[in-house]
Amino acid sequence: MVLSLLTLLTATGPTATARAQATATDPETTSTEGSVTVDPSAPAVAPTLPESGLDPLVTASPDELVARPVPGPQPEAPGLTASGAVLFDPADQVVLTGVDPQVPRRMASTTKIMTLLLALEALADGAVAPELTVSPFAEEVDHAPGGASLDLEAGDVVPVEDLLAALLLRSGNGGAVALAEHIAGNETAFVSMMNARAVEMGLDDTTFVNSSGLTDDEDHHATPLDLALLGIEAMRYPSFAEWAGAATYDTGFFGVEENRNEMLTAYDGTIGIKTGFTTLAGQCLVAAAERDGRILYAVVLGSENRVADTSALFDHGFEDYARPTPLVAGDTPSSYRWAAGEVPLQVAEDLARTVGSGATVETVTRLAPDAGLPVEAGTPLGEVVLVVDGEEVDRTPLLAAAAVQAPTDTAGAAVADTIRAFARLAEQREAVAA
Repeated sequence: MVLSLLTLLTATGPTATARAQATATDPETTSTEGSVTVDPSAPAVAPTLPESGLDPLVTASPDELVARPVPGPQPEAPGLTASGAVLFDPADQVVLTGVDPQVPRRMASTTKIMTLLLALEALADGAVAPELTVSPFAEEVDHAPGGASLDLEAGDVVPVEDLLAALLLRSGNGGAVALAEHIAGNETAFVSMMNARAVEMGLDDTTFVNSSGLTDDEDHHATPLDLALLGIEAMRYPSFAEWAGAATYDTGFFGVEENRNEMLTAYDGTIGIKTGFTTLAGQCLVAAAERDGRILYAVVLGSENRVADTSALFDHGFEDYARPTPLVAGDTPSSYRWAAGEVPLQVAEDLARTVGSGATVETVTRLAPDAGLPVEAGTPLGEVVLVVDGEEVDRTPLLAAAAVQAPTDTAGAAVADTIRAFARLAEQREAVAA
């Protein structure tokens, strides 16, 4: 449901201020981050959320995702320094492991994933112009002591897509404000849009107070699982995935930028997405990696070493779990015979499941015993079931790959088909490597 009328967040003081935390070093910027309040000008009504035009990939709630079991042996999880973490498998929409994956924590600049997502949705919806003009407030935030900066100046006319790419790679806080103002009129209204989008996605434990994540406010928080789901949604946009997966990228207006996501060079197979740090939040990272056709998402919050923690999570997911896929949509593993003819049986959907390594996996094929003729192409004539350690965990229909006409000699065919019906009652089992 699209929300258009929202309670607005107000600034914490009479003017927007920027203040640095002077006690810790930011591993991304070799400086410190502090807090920036939103622009105090607040509209009466927040703008309507743009239509993404995409059906949600993850439809279950976070509670349902955490409760889903992973078939097979349960491998021991790695030790982490992070206060909160999750390893999520989007193929099965299941949590493989985590550290308090549903406890809200400070998220720092991983906030900008939502900022970028709303901007991409607005561009796709034609709701905003392709260029923006940097405001004095955006310049002020961009030059806040200790914060990540894009060297913005008031009056700069910037292509929105160039700013999006630079924001993702370099994490400039003023760039987030400039986008917020361009899309919603001011940052306060944009924050309302961010929170509305979080509600729309079912991220009930996520709350934003500004567009950049540069804040000391403890109400600006998200759970590791919520951030994984947010990252999955953002990575659906090809431009976002391209920027997030590039170690360096020519951003046009801002020139060639280096990506602050160390995992892109530290861990083979990393494909994105966003880092974050403040003194209070600690090291934060939302990351995605791919190996042998599998994609996993890892999130660490409050980490002492986000690269080591995230690498350990990915190693755990790729080495201690497998995803046997004995059949993919379109395969024809069996056939159905009548006296009048035979038709290949086609798999309707992929048959696959993520399982703990060492699980015993097999397929069971079951045919309808007495399907009559004629049969149209696409008619279900059986199923293939995936069995893990004796438990049926997935199934896919077997469909007639072509039409089969009724026989002309019905008497002789009926006897033969009755005999075949008894034979079809037997299940066909086949072992699958896990």
